[in-house]
This record gives sequence, C-alpha cells and structure tokens, in this order.
Amino acid sequence: MMRLNILLVGLMLIGALLNIVLNSYVQLGSLKINWILIIMLILTFRHSTHLIPFLGILAGLICDALSHGIMGLYAISFFVTLLIARLLNKLFYSNTLLTVSLAVLSMSVVEGWISISILGMLGTEIDRSSLMLSTVLPLSFLHGLAAPAILLGVVWFEKLFLRNVE
Repeated sequence: MMRLNILLVGLMLIGALLNIVLNSYVQLGSLKINWILIIMLILTFRHSTHLIPFLGILAGLICDALSHGIMGLYAISFFVTLLIARLLNKLFYSNTLLTVSLAVLSMSVVEGWISISILGMLGTEIDRSSLMLSTVLPLSFLHGLAAPAILLGVVWFEKLFLRNVE
C-alpha cells in the first residue's frame, strides 16, 4: 500500500513536470494539454484508493500555481471530477485503450464544465457555451487522444515500481 501511495504521488509530480516542460512546446493553437489531469484520471480508473481525489486537490493547486489564475479553481474541479470518476469507474471502464480514451474525454468535459461553472459563480463575465465549444471540447478531445499513451506509461511505471520484491 505504501508503494502504491508513493507511486501515485510520483506520477502526479511527473504530470506537473510534463505540464511545465511540454506545454511550452506541445500545443495546438492555444490549447495546452493538462497532463496532470490525464494522469490523475487514469490513476483513478486503475486504483480504488481514497487518496487519489485528495491528491487531486494538490494536483489542482499545482495547476492553479502554474496558470496564475484563481487559486483553488483547479483544486476544486479536480477533486469533484475525480470523485465522480471514482463513482463511475465500475460502470464504463474496462482497462482498454479505447475505454480509457472515452473515459478521459468524458471526465475532461466534466472537469471543464465544473471549472466554467465555478468561474460563473464567481461573477466573471464569460460566455459559458462559447467557452465550452471553443476550448473545453477540443481540449477534451486532445486529452482523449493522449490518454492511451499516458496509460501505457502508467502501466510501465506500475510494473517497474509495484513488482514483487523477492
């Protein structure tokens, strides 16, 4: 159990490094892939530990710090999204590349909707439907495309780190 928790924190930090390094170079238009969100969603679908949604708060705070936006916005949206993903895990996830793509795509849309809803509650003047169509949906599609590669990396780290030590 301790090894799993260390692996979860390590993969979250790898996601943070990917956000810092790759988002400067890998972006389509103005869309930057949220590597931390993809990794946290995949970990949520693969492991049923209670730590992951709370680790999502820390991951969200890291994203908030990197985005220079409203502190706590990503933290709340990641926490709620990971809780929802944990509840829906058994319904549609079967650990294949196609289902991980669909699961990450759908939960990324949910996370974007939660973030936009929080921004709307804070009184910012945004056009929610336009933001959903122009940013959240294309970015969720990119997340779904990147998810199989991230899943393969997560499985590789799990085999490396969680193997039985004799």
